[in-house]
Amino acid sequence: MKLNRRGMRNLLRSEGVQAVLVRKAEAVAEQVEAAGIRVDGVPGRIALPVTVDVAEGVERARATVTLDHPSGLAVEAKHGILTSSIDAARDA
Repeated sequence: MKLNRRGMRNLLRSEGVQAVLVRKAEAVAEQVEAAGIRVDGVPGRIALPVTVDVAEGVERARATVTLDHPSGLAVEAKHGILTSSIDAARDA
């Protein structure tokens, strides 16, 4: 059996795959937002901003969920919120 590499690349970059990735990334983002973590001050004044981005890469589509705040790295280090929310993608 010989795989068609160009066809596989096109499939992995397709709109259908991107739609699946958007759905999974948004499920992770919703789980993060549901945790109710607030930032900017003590107590926090704003909900932790979470952004979802899906892009067509060279080889395949990619999705990223970002804690879009300067303290996002500290929040992840303290709470592990992205790591603990990844299972939400499995159910989406």
